[in-house]
Amino acid sequence: MKNSLLLGLIVVGLLSLSSCAGWLRTASRPELAETEKERVSRQTEKADPTKDPDKLSDKDLEKYAYELGLDPKKPLTETEQKEVMNRRRLRQLERGLDSPKERVNYSKVLPLFANDQEKIDYLSIPSLEGRQAWVNRNKLWNRDKTNPDLMAVAEAQDITLGMSQELVRKSWGEPTQVEHSGNPIYKNERWKYVRDLPTTSGYKRERRYVYFEGGRVVGWETE
Repeated sequence: MKNSLLLGLIVVGLLSLSSCAGWLRTASRPELAETEKERVSRQTEKADPTKDPDKLSDKDLEKYAYELGLDPKKPLTETEQKEVMNRRRLRQLERGLDSPKERVNYSKVLPLFANDQEKIDYLSIPSLEGRQAWVNRNKLWNRDKTNPDLMAVAEAQDITLGMSQELVRKSWGEPTQVEHSGNPIYKNERWKYVRDLPTTSGYKRERRYVYFEGGRVVGWETE
């Protein structure tokens, strides 16, 4: 009986020493202890709106709104908010293009998409074969050729919004200079045209700039 009692006291003592030793290790190494700031950060991490896939940080909202030609300083409509969310999703998918072959294939069909949602639908398909089947099923290759309005503008040697780079070349020829914004495969570009026009006082040099997003005309200006 005395031996059993003695053994029990020894076990309790050893457990107490082990607990104290653990406490001493933590006390002697403050980096092992969770600070109040860390505890609060850990508890609120899930509530961070920037980590919520259905919410945008102010920085992302401003960035993608400006990309779409929207003013983030004004309240956005429900449709505009959806456009901004789609743009963020699209940029995430584009950054996920791992191989050069994927990026090249995407750049070839990029000017043919009608909107961001089509680009998202295409990039959400996991295989190159599946993406090509999607392109064929939706007849993307025939879009410019079957759009009589765009063809008529090109035949008149003019340009309009939504026109592809191929049709701009057909209308105005090769640009004098091409500038890229970001990765060239995404076809966010500025084309410069220079020509000399006859006037009553001689020739005047005119500069035209055409702006493309995803290989489609989004604006132009003349100097």
